[in-house]
Amino acid sequence: MIDNTQRSNRTGADKGDDVTRARVLDSAAALFAENGIDRVTTRAISERAGANVAAVNYYFGGKDNLSVEVFRHVARESAERRFAGLDRILENARIAGGPPPIRDIIEVFVDAYVSADAPRNGTLLAQLVLKHRLSPTHWTQAVVQEELDPLAKRFISVLCLAAPYLEVREVHWRYHMMAGAVILTMSDRGAGGRIERLSEGQSSVDDTETLRAELVNFATTAFGPTAD
Repeated sequence: MIDNTQRSNRTGADKGDDVTRARVLDSAAALFAENGIDRVTTRAISERAGANVAAVNYYFGGKDNLSVEVFRHVARESAERRFAGLDRILENARIAGGPPPIRDIIEVFVDAYVSADAPRNGTLLAQLVLKHRLSPTHWTQAVVQEELDPLAKRFISVLCLAAPYLEVREVHWRYHMMAGAVILTMSDRGAGGRIERLSEGQSSVDDTETLRAELVNFATTAFGPTAD
C-alpha cells in the first residue's frame, strides 16, 4: 500500500522528470538552430539543459528520437499555421468572387521560414528540409512525409486555383523551385554568408525584413504567366 508521503514523492519526481525533459527538448532545439543538426552532440544538449550527461538517452532513447520529437513539433506547428492561412485566403477569395491572390499564398509559405514571432522555428524547418535533401535518414523521411507532404499538396492545389493559366505540371515545378530557393537562401545565414560577401554587404540574410520581402517578390513573380 502506498501512503500519502510516497504518493507525494512520486508525483514530485514525475514533475521533475517532465521539467527536465522539456529543458532537454528546448536545449536541443536551440542548439540545432544555432549549429545545425549534425554538429550538436548529446553531451552539449545535456549540458545546456543543466541535466545529467545521459539525459538524452534516458528521456528519448538517443539523439535520433530526440531529433524526431523536436522537428516533428516544429513541422506540425508550421503546417497547422499554414493550413489555417490557406483556409483564410480561400474564404476571402470565395467572398470576393475571384481567384486567391498569388502573393497572399506566397506570404503564407514564406512566413513559415521568416517569421518575426517564431524565428527559431523557421531556421529549424529549413534545416529539416535541407538535411532531408542532402543526407536523408529514416526520421527525416517520416517527418517530411507525414507532416509536410500533405501541406505541399495543399499549396499546389491552391496555387493551381490562383494561376489557372499554368498547367498543373508547371505549378509543381514552380512550387518545388520556390521551396528550393527559400531553403538555400535560409542556409546562407551567419558569418561569412555568400550573398553578403558577393554583394559586399549590400544584402544580408540576417536582414529579416528585407529577406522576407525579397523572397515573396521573387516567388510571386515565378508564378506569373510565362511569356511567349
